[in-house]
Amino acid sequence: MQKLQFEIPEDCEMKKVVISGNYFGEKTFPSLNNLLADYGRAPVIGGSTKRKYKDICSWEIRSQLRGYKAENPLILHYRFFEPSRGQKRDLPNVMAFFDKCFEDALQDCQVIPNDSPKWMLNITHDFFYTDGEPYVEVYIEEVEDV
Repeated sequence: MQKLQFEIPEDCEMKKVVISGNYFGEKTFPSLNNLLADYGRAPVIGGSTKRKYKDICSWEIRSQLRGYKAENPLILHYRFFEPSRGQKRDLPNVMAFFDKCFEDALQDCQVIPNDSPKWMLNITHDFFYTDGEPYVEVYIEEVEDV
């Protein structure tokens, strides 16, 4: 049995965003290694890659959260569902690139004023494998007593 960092409470009042699809081959998003390789080829290619995936996050945030604005600092809980077939990836690199895109998108969508430690307190991440379409669930927890 897999040990989880974050178990979803039954009475969950957190906001949730799901990003699903094969945007990067058979995966949902590229990893940090893929981004660094793009920057190594040419900075403009790396910038275009980051912008593309941040825009995907922004579109999903706008469509699923509909004008939500955080009043308190956040903890983001990521649940990655990677394809069970094919090459397994370095999971921290998958999380690192996705987190950067998602936090930047939260700022672009004005959910948070900035992604400084004042607003982004922490993240958790868990990984699973799926036989279906890959996706990422993000649970947004507002923390009042900081």
